Amino acid sequence: MIKQASAMSNERSVMESAFRYYVRVRRSLLRIITAIQLTRLTMAFGAVADVWFVILLTKYHDSHSIYAYLPVHDMNLAAALFAGATVAIGLFAYGASLNDILDVRHDTAFSPERPIPAGRIRLGQAIVVTVGALIVAMLGSMAMGKEAGIVAVITAAIVLFYNATGKYIPAVGLTTVGVIHAAHMLIPNYQLEFTLPVWLVMTHSMVIAAIVHRLEDKRPVLSPRSIGASLAGWGALTTLLIWAGARHGEGLWPDSSAALAALYPIMAAVGFVFVAWWKATGVRGKAAAEKLKRYSAMWEGVYGAAWLLALNMPAQAVWLALFSVAGFAAMTAIKEVTGLSDRPVAYR
Repeated sequence: MIKQASAMSNERSVMESAFRYYVRVRRSLLRIITAIQLTRLTMAFGAVADVWFVILLTKYHDSHSIYAYLPVHDMNLAAALFAGATVAIGLFAYGASLNDILDVRHDTAFSPERPIPAGRIRLGQAIVVTVGALIVAMLGSMAMGKEAGIVAVITAAIVLFYNATGKYIPAVGLTTVGVIHAAHMLIPNYQLEFTLPVWLVMTHSMVIAAIVHRLEDKRPVLSPRSIGASLAGWGALTTLLIWAGARHGEGLWPDSSAALAALYPIMAAVGFVFVAWWKATGVRGKAAAEKLKRYSAMWEGVYGAAWLLALNMPAQAVWLALFSVAGFAAMTAIKEVTGLSDRPVAYR
């Protein structure tokens, strides 16, 4: 009897230990899930692809060493890509979590499933995540040189302006979205001579932001006056980027690439229109906006791959395209597993 009682006691002890371990693991997973929801990291791989494109272009398309003075040019490729990913993910997480912090009252009324109003993370903890993400981004940028750090600081300031003021004025918000996408691409190479890829991502982001604004029925609505002002902002940014490219030796199109190679990014843009229409057919509102944002993020990597093909860099193009597909698949899986469709985790 004594042996039996001892065995039962040991069994209970093992079960209690296992249960406590399960509780700790579950709490850790919930914290990770909450952090992913707060920072919207399922969309960050598009930002990473943009920065990686500029890094690859700077390191391997520089036949005359015109970028030899830039730190990223001489960095080990793995180190440069790691620094670029750190900057892109850090700034993305910073912007997303800052948005939730500043919109906590609005989300409490209209999006109570978001992490802060739902009580899955306290406001003070969200602030710590935001500041931490910004610090990580700054550290990554400084690894690519002082100038990269300055551009990263400017980009972070524009993100702050957008979340604090710009997004409440549709025309200003849409223009600011384009500026953010253009600025973050220039972090590794602020002297980029071939600016058409930056222009394409800027234009793409502004169009998607406008469509998402309509699909999510945001207020204030996009009036004809707002659309006209946004087009004026896009025109000013386009002029600035064209001037920035034309003042350098390469101009609008590098001499080393055939003009017909421009068909690659053109086909990529047409392909996105087709895919976006296909995926959004039969879906409306926030569900359609969420699909559009996910495929838009993936397509930024596709644009990068198309430009690399146009610039006679097929190996780098294939590598970036595979990263985009793998990143999209991984982020979709994470979204499904963690329940990032704005429904409570417990429900899913």
